[in-house]
Amino acid sequence: MIRLHQFEISPFCDKVRRILHWKRQPYEIREVPLAQALTAVKKVNPAGKLPCLEHDGRFVADSTDIAFYLEEKFPDPPLVPRDPKLRALCHVLEDWADESLYFYEMYLRFTLPHNAKRNIPLLTAHDPGWMKTAAGFVVPGMMRGVLGRQGLGRKTLPAVVRDVERHADAVAGLLGQGEWLVGDALSLADLSVFAELVCIRGSDEGARILEGHPAIVAWMARVDRATAKP
Repeated sequence: MIRLHQFEISPFCDKVRRILHWKRQPYEIREVPLAQALTAVKKVNPAGKLPCLEHDGRFVADSTDIAFYLEEKFPDPPLVPRDPKLRALCHVLEDWADESLYFYEMYLRFTLPHNAKRNIPLLTAHDPGWMKTAAGFVVPGMMRGVLGRQGLGRKTLPAVVRDVERHADAVAGLLGQGEWLVGDALSLADLSVFAELVCIRGSDEGARILEGHPAIVAWMARVDRATAKP
């Protein structure tokens, strides 16, 4: 049996859930409340990060490592192209989503008060009342600290919005008239970029940008249908 230790709201956890759906693998969820993040998470992953996959007595952390583990254990239907060029492009897009787009969704969802007011309750949906209250004060500051060290937090909101607009233009350009980001089949690149854009769409600014790209809207609907929970 596969057990997924997760934060439901995390785009990386969403990515892993959709990989499991695509590969038609049953699994159970172990939801970790935010209040237990410093203790419960390290019991399954010493790095203190989720998602973490538990399978046959083994723990696999990091969404990319989990993706390749599942690709090895359950190769059909595949998510990583066999063609070397397409495989390389898939890797680049997944890394771009995980290491760049992720910080944009964090900035938009959790540091802007009008978006944080909507998203922090989702972050603490499985927490006790005291944590729900405290998170509204603590989480935005924590996220600003992370973003300040990463660099994005030192940009103004208009500059961040311009960046997101360019990223959306790039995704639309990659899609062109095609259905998927890499080649003619759904791949790990689609799931990685999709998971981040869903979160970006969870902000007013991101939703407005993405709605201006019909090709992205249609592609997101395709990915959602193909990888929805059976």
